[in-house]
Amino acid sequence: MKRTLALIALAGLVLILAVASPLAAEPASAVDATSAASAASEKASWSIALSGLRSDSLDEGLFLKLLSDSRMVVEGKAERKGVAFSYKGISLRRVIAMIDGKDSSLPFVFDEALWKKGYDVSLVASDGYTATFSTKELAPDALVLAVYEDGKIVPPMIVGDAPKNLWVRGIAAIETSLAPSQEAAAADAFSLDLDVNGSKASLSLKALEASDLWLEQKGSYTTSAGTRYMGVYGGAKLLALLERYAKIRPEDSIAFVAMDGYEMTYPGSRVLDEADGTWILAWKLDGEYLPKDPGYVRTVKVGPSDPNSDGHLSVRMVKKIVVKQSDFKDFSIKLGGRMDWTLDRSTLQSCVSCHKRTVTFERKGQVDAYTGFPAYLALGYVDDPKYAPHRQDKSLPPYDSALARKGYRVDFTASDGFAVSLDSRDLDRNEDVILAMYKNDANLPDDEFPLVLVWDRDAKLVPAGIKNAKKLSFIKAGL
Repeated sequence: MKRTLALIALAGLVLILAVASPLAAEPASAVDATSAASAASEKASWSIALSGLRSDSLDEGLFLKLLSDSRMVVEGKAERKGVAFSYKGISLRRVIAMIDGKDSSLPFVFDEALWKKGYDVSLVASDGYTATFSTKELAPDALVLAVYEDGKIVPPMIVGDAPKNLWVRGIAAIETSLAPSQEAAAADAFSLDLDVNGSKASLSLKALEASDLWLEQKGSYTTSAGTRYMGVYGGAKLLALLERYAKIRPEDSIAFVAMDGYEMTYPGSRVLDEADGTWILAWKLDGEYLPKDPGYVRTVKVGPSDPNSDGHLSVRMVKKIVVKQSDFKDFSIKLGGRMDWTLDRSTLQSCVSCHKRTVTFERKGQVDAYTGFPAYLALGYVDDPKYAPHRQDKSLPPYDSALARKGYRVDFTASDGFAVSLDSRDLDRNEDVILAMYKNDANLPDDEFPLVLVWDRDAKLVPAGIKNAKKLSFIKAGL
């Protein structure tokens, strides 16, 4: 159970604190550390987990060491359920000092300015009970971590000049909102890999954020379903980062490889075009770290004009960037039927990444591996003007399978006029007939570029009349 403190006047609260000044120079400790340690050894030892800007723990040994310093000792009297008792321990701020900064050993320095600025502190008992308060609402010395009650050693407890819901017995953990979020911790452990014309590097997001590459401005992208995501994105300037390794030219290819295997390639000209904004590798949105999806790193264009990008160009979960000089060749494919489309390279590459299929194709004794997407997915661009492909509810099929099973002709035409006509019934759900963009893990050669129609040599169904069609430029359905 988690409770957040709302300070109110508590009638009947009788509390008298006698706090030794941290600057006082008392020659003798109020506690005999030797006898305390001996007494404590008769009890089961304990440890309190601490979470803040850094993680640590306060065990019995360190506590007694702190308690042996007279300047640390806090003694007081309080009343619980009408019964008065005395306690002895150290101020909670002495414990918070262990995790509110970078210092990791004695003497821990308490950040009083940070306390006044405000953050949440949760006091967690061994039985799971949790009480939370904001530091803005309490003085730094209001609460005490005590291990003595009426002169007897007890399990560590919180007591002091505060509402009694914060008096927690059997403290097992003290957690603060200073602790990095899961997203921040993941981003901190993440590395971005670069391969720029053979020059390789692995960079941490922390180092990039601290560099002059950091940029934080408005930007947005719109998914293929029509949803727009916008905000203030922060990250590293893409062009400036790449040009630390090589001069980027319009004809260069810049390939982004995502953690889930998705790939998208930009031409150098896209990154160089900063007329409406700057492409960045973003890992923060409105000041917060992006989660793994749609982060940890995402390509977004940002700028004063709040530029918007197509969703498939805003690559999520970027892990690696590969730059090859003079390697980018753009293209587009036309489709016709009940509606007409022109698909650009980025759309087709996105389709390959989302619906990747690799087949082993044999022609005249030559065996090669081709990678692309099932040809039947192209039918969704021509069979129904009411539902544009990928701009619909995901529960709907990507194309009209019932219409395909009724049968219609589909022509695959090359740039030189060569055409192959197939029956839609032979393409319906046929994963072994694909439109390929890659051959043997590389771009198609010039005599096959940009798309080629191939099928797996072990295909369950080889469509009647199928032939290997290269350099495809037009797909038309006879509807």
